[in-house]
Order: sequence, then structure tokens, then C-alpha cells
Amino acid sequence: MRTPGVLGVMLPAVRDGASLNQALDLGYRQVLVERGSLLAMVGPLAGAARQGIAIFVNLDGVEGLAPDSAALAFLATDLGFSGVLSVKPHLLKDASRFRLRTIQRIHALDSTGLETGLHSLVSPAPYAIAIAPAVAIPQVMPHIRSSTSAPIWGTGFIASAQQAAEVLRAGAAVVSSARVEVWRDFGGVPVS
Repeated sequence: MRTPGVLGVMLPAVRDGASLNQALDLGYRQVLVERGSLLAMVGPLAGAARQGIAIFVNLDGVEGLAPDSAALAFLATDLGFSGVLSVKPHLLKDASRFRLRTIQRIHALDSTGLETGLHSLVSPAPYAIAIAPAVAIPQVMPHIRSSTSAPIWGTGFIASAQQAAEVLRAGAAVVSSARVEVWRDFGGVPVS
């Protein structure tokens, strides 16, 4: 079952079954499998997807997935996951064939990385663009908006709910963190 788009929210970055359970126990209806072994989590993840949880997978960081069509078909068809994230445009083009939401990650470590990433955006346009590190978004958002109107996701280096809120206030639609304390505190921080 696919869920509606994820916008204006915290997206917990999970790395194992324990962090997946913590995110679900806190009431989150969407997660990003950022790192770890897919094999170690496949049962709980598939069960969560069947319950309507939006599951996004970082194809570049999760172990147990080959970068090919068979893996994408497995995620979409067999597991019912919602989308994939990658820096590799060719994988995202292929993923769109399976009706997976595609999130193209751009590393904004410097202006060259940001420019290169923006020039490599896939066609058809990705569902969203993930900017890493997320803490750079307040500084680079005007430049991003001069190139694209795609939803922006912030990933990486979010250490507090206040930082997450700053990224959302700067115009990101989604912010992700692997820190459980950020997930817990996020609801109490005003975003607007």
C-alpha cells in the first residue's frame, strides 16, 4: 500500500530493527532506511509497509541491495516500499519505472558539489531532492530555488529539534535525523 506524499515533517532515519521500532512507537508514519542491512530488517519493514507506513530506502547506504532493476522491483512490488534515495541518476530513472518515489541526493559540501548535483537532476524530475548536509539548507535554498521547484528534503547532521525546525523554516519540505531524541522533541518545536 502506498501512502500520500511526505511533506513538512520529520523523517526518522533508521538503521536497524530497534530504531525502526522506536520511530513507529513514537507514532511516525514514514521512515528512511539510511544505513544498515536490509536483510536484518526486511520482515519488520515489509510489515510496516503493509500497515501503510511510507518506507524510503537509501540505495547508496543500505547493505543487501544490488544497484539494478531486480532490486528496485523487489522493493516496489514484493515489499511495497514507497521510494528510494540515491546520488545515482541512472538508478532513479529506473526506479520511476516501478512507481517508486525518487529522491535525488545532492551533497552540498561546497558550491561545486551543489552546482554539479543540480545539473545532474534526472528526467523525469525526481519526486524530491535531498540536500546533505541538511544544516546547509538555510544558506543554499535561494540558489536551489533558482534551479528547481522540486520539494527539498534535508538529510544529515541534524542534532536537535531546533535545527530541524530551522531547516523546515528555510523552505525544506522534509527533514531527516537518525537521533531518537530529535524525533521525540520535534513535535514540541514550532516550525512556522
